[in-house]
Amino acid sequence: MAGWPESLEAMLDRVTAEFGITHVTRPQLLRSARQTGFVWTRQPGVVCLAANRHYLSLARSNPDVVAIITSDEVASRDPNAGASCLIACERPEELYLHLHLRQHPAADTRQPQVDASASVDGSAVLRGDVKIDAGAWIGPRVVISGPATVGCGVHVEAGAIIGCDGLYAKDVSGKRCHIPHYGGVIIGDDAFVHAGAVIVRSAIAGEATSIGSETHVGVMANVGHDVWVGARTTISSNVVIAGRARIGTDVWIGASATVSNAVSIGDRAKIRIGSVVVRDVPTDADVSSGNFALDHAKAMRTFTREASREKR
Repeated sequence: MAGWPESLEAMLDRVTAEFGITHVTRPQLLRSARQTGFVWTRQPGVVCLAANRHYLSLARSNPDVVAIITSDEVASRDPNAGASCLIACERPEELYLHLHLRQHPAADTRQPQVDASASVDGSAVLRGDVKIDAGAWIGPRVVISGPATVGCGVHVEAGAIIGCDGLYAKDVSGKRCHIPHYGGVIIGDDAFVHAGAVIVRSAIAGEATSIGSETHVGVMANVGHDVWVGARTTISSNVVIAGRARIGTDVWIGASATVSNAVSIGDRAKIRIGSVVVRDVPTDADVSSGNFALDHAKAMRTFTREASREKR
């Protein structure tokens, strides 16, 4: 990752009025900023967004975070504001995305590396820093964009796409923007990626969407950016797993299920066909199938009441 074409201090000075930057504590730390990331990103010199006090605490506990973008409200309620480089502003998410958009990735001049024992169909496309390990099989019309590592014995069926950008659309300065993905994909040994499946690369440079060993990704399944999937998990056909979800080992996810953004699913859990998962699922749980077409307002009231009871 090449980072920004100019110093972060200069960039912030230029957009102070646009994003309503009110103050920056310990500005000297901005000199060590190298890239954007999430509060848990483990890359040196991260600038991250902390939308609330919980995420602010996570950011502070991450030694790789050098600057935190947050709101005036969160900053004003924080007793440790002087402990980190804190960038307080009126529009923190937009400022973070503005900085993310202006990173200049280094040109990828690396060529794919394919083990002699691997098989790659002549119609497959391998772009950039792609590593195909021993015994892997890459089928027709597969597209793999680096950085990507495909482990030993992995089988990738026709038309699968590995390492593309995912849907990440946000409003920045009044314009609807696509937020680029700078990271990669890692697929563990003996995994099986079925026809038409899509595995999106990480949004963050140096990080990877990760598929565990012996995991199966079904026909036309969609695995979002920064998802982590454990070993021996089955992701059935047409499943959608949104960004930053965490899926344990030996999990079974039924056809056409949807797993919401940042949800965690424990080891050996079963997510039945058609389920819409919007909150964490514990280890060994069995989530009932179905997403019946009910009155939305009534269903949301019921869900909210049940969620409130669980927190008491």
